Amino acid sequence: MPERDPAINPVCVRCGSDAMIPDAFLVAKDLGTITVQVGVHRRPRALMLKQSETTNAELSVCGECGFVELRASDPDALWEAHLDRLANGS
Repeated sequence: MPERDPAINPVCVRCGSDAMIPDAFLVAKDLGTITVQVGVHRRPRALMLKQSETTNAELSVCGECGFVELRASDPDALWEAHLDRLANGS
């Protein structure tokens, strides 16, 4: 059996099904669709101006077991902010 390429045919990390629904979204009841973001503070101990780096979150849902997967759309930006934080001793 050939190896599956998750970039082409993603599989659920919980049950292994390939019934993934990409580009799902969250809805706040009575408020409509919302955008979810994830972020990292470059200076978490600062009282102000923490220099936050944020990126949108992408969601997918498994059509088999219902598991919801959340991914950062720009993980490189978050990683760079994390490295800056470590370099600055924060």
